[in-house]
Amino acid sequence: MDGMVAMLPTPLQNWSTHLDFEGQKLAERIYKITLTISGVVGFFVGFWTQQLSYALYIVMAGALITALVVLPPWPFLRKNPIEWHTPAKPESMMPSQPSDDKVVDKKAADKKKADKKKKEAKKSK
Repeated sequence: MDGMVAMLPTPLQNWSTHLDFEGQKLAERIYKITLTISGVVGFFVGFWTQQLSYALYIVMAGALITALVVLPPWPFLRKNPIEWHTPAKPESMMPSQPSDDKVVDKKAADKKKADKKKKEAKKSK
């Protein structure tokens, strides 16, 4: 995405391009309502005048207005910014593992330690 932003003219590069989740929800509601209204109005105007072209012009005008309202990241679509949590340290996220054999099962690890102690005890005698 940064490569695409770098291709824009300099004044547009500083323009924020993100939307928050509430802004996306509002944008979706706006486009559904405006396209539905323009479709209904276009149908009735086309039916009343018996001109399909009038209906299509009204629907295309509604689509253009919708695109101009919804597509740019207007400030009213960015009122609720997302606050991210600070990242956790990678060491605290990793489960602790036994050092020698990397055995995950604790009982098996304890049994191996007990066997090693027995072998060392026999060797020392």
